[in-house]
Amino acid sequence: MPDLGRNMSTFTRLLIALVLSGFLVSSAAAQFPNSGKLNAWTTRPVSRRHGAEATYVQKIRVGRHQAFDRVVFEFSGSMPNYRVEYLNSRFYEDEGGRHRIRIAGKAFMQVALSVIPGDEEQLKLRDQKDFIPKGRLKLPSVWEVDEATWFEGYYDFLLGIGARKPFRVSELSDPLRLVIDFKH
Repeated sequence: MPDLGRNMSTFTRLLIALVLSGFLVSSAAAQFPNSGKLNAWTTRPVSRRHGAEATYVQKIRVGRHQAFDRVVFEFSGSMPNYRVEYLNSRFYEDEGGRHRIRIAGKAFMQVALSVIPGDEEQLKLRDQKDFIPKGRLKLPSVWEVDEATWFEGYYDFLLGIGARKPFRVSELSDPLRLVIDFKH
């Protein structure tokens, strides 16, 4: 009988672990439900869930166009899950707590990406000189881009914007890109 008790205890622990892991996976996916419209101007959050295939952030570029500024996140692999939204203050929260945003801007946007491996491949890409634009940008809408957090599959970026202007989110391919435009 003692063996049955030990087996039941092991079985119970296994069952609890399976339930919790299912909860964690579903809660991670729930953080990026499909919301907002692609290719439409808005000030509301836009998010998409694309699956669980790992992908790498290759490079972030910024450019000025006639009526808008553009921020481009380029990926290898598949399109990551993402959420793009304005923050309500100069503070950003992550697993480490609440942090003051210290980049140029009067409005701030968070671009949260998930299913980004925290491995040597992403570290090599991140360490490239032109991975992300550095410092204050001389653009009408986008003033600065910065990394916020890279932890356990999540990679967050902050965008400093001149004012809380409408933006639009698009997905492009060849190469795979997440594009965010900001009206001037």
